[in-house]
Amino acid sequence: MNPECFHCGLPVYDDRYSLTVAGEPRPFCCVGCLAAAQTILDNGLEAYYRFHDPAQAPAAPPVTDSDREKLLLYDRADVQAEFVSQPNHGQLTAILMIEGVSCSACSWLIEKHLARLPGVSSVHFNQTSHRCQVSWNPDQLPLSDVFLAVFGLGYRAHPYRPDQEELLRQKEQRQYVLRLGIAGLGMMQAMMNAVAIYSGNMTGSTELLVRWASLVLTIPVVVIAAGPFFRSAWRSLRVRHLSMDVSVALAIGSAFVASLWATLTGGGEVYYESVNMFTFFLVLGRFLEFRARTSVHASGNALASHLPATCQVWREGHWQRQALRDIHAGERILIQAGDLCPVDGVVRSGCSEFDESRLTGEFKPRAKAPGDAVLAGTLNQSQAVEVDVERTGQDSSASSLMQLLERAASEKPRLAELADRGAHHFVASTLLITAIIGLVWLWVAPDRAFWVVISVLVVTCPCALSLATPTVLAQATNSLRQRGLIITRGHTLDQLASVTDLAFDKTGTLTEGHFVLTGVYPEAEAERQGFTEADLIAVAVELERTSEHPIARAFRQAQPPGTPVRTLQDHQRHPGAGQSAQDAAGTWRLGHRGFACSGSAATPTSPSGRIWLSLNGRALAAFSVNDDLRGSALPALESLETLGVRCHILTGDPNGELDPRLAYLSLNGRFHYGLSAEQKLGWVNQQTSLGARVAVVGDGINDAPVLAGAPVSVAMSSGTDLAKQAADALLLNENLTTLALAIQAARKTRRVIRQNLVWALLYNGLALPLAALGWVAPWQAAIGMSLSSLLVVGNALRLRRLS
Repeated sequence: MNPECFHCGLPVYDDRYSLTVAGEPRPFCCVGCLAAAQTILDNGLEAYYRFHDPAQAPAAPPVTDSDREKLLLYDRADVQAEFVSQPNHGQLTAILMIEGVSCSACSWLIEKHLARLPGVSSVHFNQTSHRCQVSWNPDQLPLSDVFLAVFGLGYRAHPYRPDQEELLRQKEQRQYVLRLGIAGLGMMQAMMNAVAIYSGNMTGSTELLVRWASLVLTIPVVVIAAGPFFRSAWRSLRVRHLSMDVSVALAIGSAFVASLWATLTGGGEVYYESVNMFTFFLVLGRFLEFRARTSVHASGNALASHLPATCQVWREGHWQRQALRDIHAGERILIQAGDLCPVDGVVRSGCSEFDESRLTGEFKPRAKAPGDAVLAGTLNQSQAVEVDVERTGQDSSASSLMQLLERAASEKPRLAELADRGAHHFVASTLLITAIIGLVWLWVAPDRAFWVVISVLVVTCPCALSLATPTVLAQATNSLRQRGLIITRGHTLDQLASVTDLAFDKTGTLTEGHFVLTGVYPEAEAERQGFTEADLIAVAVELERTSEHPIARAFRQAQPPGTPVRTLQDHQRHPGAGQSAQDAAGTWRLGHRGFACSGSAATPTSPSGRIWLSLNGRALAAFSVNDDLRGSALPALESLETLGVRCHILTGDPNGELDPRLAYLSLNGRFHYGLSAEQKLGWVNQQTSLGARVAVVGDGINDAPVLAGAPVSVAMSSGTDLAKQAADALLLNENLTTLALAIQAARKTRRVIRQNLVWALLYNGLALPLAALGWVAPWQAAIGMSLSSLLVVGNALRLRRLS
């Protein structure tokens, strides 16, 4: 018999390929496996083979010159546009699909190997989705070298596409259905045979025939339906880690081997029906957990994969249909009624209604007019509109949503880590207790010892304990996403459940953020220097050119057509104060009066709500702007107060008088004005040190530090990219009442998790003594364990309804 390849497990037919690993010569089936093993050893990753479970497929062949030429295409910016983003200056992030991954050893190896490449700052591999997120510096490392590094390990890397991941999810789901079908058929037939054996009056030969028939029915169940449990248990034992599959595999394997021995010898009891029933209910519980866990990714993938591949763009004086990858920011596209918007942009002409339910969970269409923003993945319902493109590809809202979901999936909440750790210790304790019980029964009643041990192993399987937390979190996250709140960090729900204080930014958060310039008040100095109102607005527009603040849009919208553009240099942003720039005339400043006239970023003692423009410290004009309060602000604050949450306002607006529009909100917290970004974060840290659990809601660049530093934070979807990346959650529908729903859902999630954990521990605490006393048969233990897991999953599904 030919030896097996040390790397992939296939038969070795050529003894030319060998390598010394851990001091022993190891055979390899081909040069591909040999090259992969050599790469692993050269990088000091020999520990990989301590727990490697060979995939039953040949390793990838060596990288040829043709392969290298193809991989060099991934260094082109236009090719990277589909799967590469730039979250930080100087850093790029690519999402890759890795082919050939078969176990946790593979993911460990890929992460360790890629992390050692020069220029790579982080590598995160998602074992569930086979997605690998790599962040690197393109000045130090071309992306093609990342692909080559993966290929050198014997795997294949491809640019991530949502449809590929969906195919993988569907494949895994089909495997679950196949396993369920095989286990279900085996269970029904084996139970019929068992009833015939124990209730009928059979001759010895007939009973032996029925036993053999049950054996034939059970073999596919053990090999196919229960096969993954045995493979998982073997991997766990090789890395000296006790997972719940260890006790599962011991129970199934022991019962099957004992029944096989009884069938071969013609004596003793057979428990084929218990093996089949145990496997069926266990696979069913895992399948339900899989559906709940992957529903978040499935919905997000559906959004990204359904974007149109082409659209109509205005080029060379007429409309042309072009591939979406060839559309760039600044171009104009046409979206017909009934079409999905493929990009993020602003309506240029035409009026229509867009269905944004895919993103926000709000099914009421939103009216769009010239100047309004439209998002990728939203449906144009009424009539054709022309849109100026702002963001495409990886920068669009649909792709950003997928990246945020992936970030949340890659982080494990504290509760989940505690549950995993508890399950590990529980398995170790259970195996020890089972061994003691087995020894006692060997002394008391040797003929019953084996089946008592099987019952104890089955009844104490910590499936419910392991499913208690991840299933609940997955379901809660998906339900909140459907209502317009995206959870982007693993700890968010845990922190939201404990919130006592909620701090709002004012502009763009409690207000709509749609500023309108309502007045221009020139000073005598402006008239002396010959500046008209249009000139003053043009200077303000230029000063705000690099700003994403909503006030900047108010100036741009108020600028009269045809006004000469004034070019300024050395733009600087002063958080909480304003903007400044230079030209031949001197230094221009736009902000509160103290900053504009003296350059001081400190809040003035007599603040004014107006925005001032100055040249060389001399005031030229004051501008008044207006912003409407959000319609959801009042009901949101009322709901939060009902939940016992104190609401505060932290604003950089230097106006110390509470806005009359906010006065009727009956704010139950404090109003803090004129705060810089550092002062906002300082306030949060102070409250946290006093024992408060603070959450922050914001939208601007100046909110990014406090959003990143707060225990839990929420960004508005209309906010700046920096704020959305820093936050722990993203409010897509911008309905502030969703915040109260999220806190209520987080508290319900915590209750459900505690209920599941209590039930899992209580069940095992009660079932273990009964099984140890021999009062529970293996088939009864299988039903009890399975019903316990189903109860946990069913309890988690209650979070589909959050109210």
